[in-house]
Amino acid sequence: MSICKEDIFKKLFERCQPNVQRFIRSKDIGLDISADMAQDAFVRLWNNCKKVTEEKALSYLFTVANNLIIDNARRDKTKQKYLNGLVMSHENMDPEYQLRMSDFKAKLESTIDSMTAGSREVFMMSRFNDMTYKEIADTLCLSVKAVEKRMSLALKHLVDNEIIKRK
Repeated sequence: MSICKEDIFKKLFERCQPNVQRFIRSKDIGLDISADMAQDAFVRLWNNCKKVTEEKALSYLFTVANNLIIDNARRDKTKQKYLNGLVMSHENMDPEYQLRMSDFKAKLESTIDSMTAGSREVFMMSRFNDMTYKEIADTLCLSVKAVEKRMSLALKHLVDNEIIKRK
């Protein structure tokens, strides 16, 4: 039976969503983030409903959820490594420079956090995890064009917030 039918998908969601969210929470991920990640897993299932049978749906959801957990951990680790490196490489600089860098770091974090979820995810995967657009597309179940669009929006957001300058 196809899960692409709205009523079948809704029943699947109602039956499996608590289990998927509980699985994500078991990995020490907060309630709000785990709810978002579970929702993302179901969105990806819906986007691939023609490829996934009802019998394989739960397995697919847990696989996607696990990948989201890994991506989240990798993104957090890379972001923290980058931010720590940014601070540590400038510890011996003069105080005025350190203050400017601290302000820039705060502005950069704020700007990245204010991006749309899709743009932020693509930007972080590309810039902090050194993933190619093709790798990002495969990970997120998107087309390369969609990844390019999201990256374009992320870079425009950085320009609009004066993090990077136009040439």
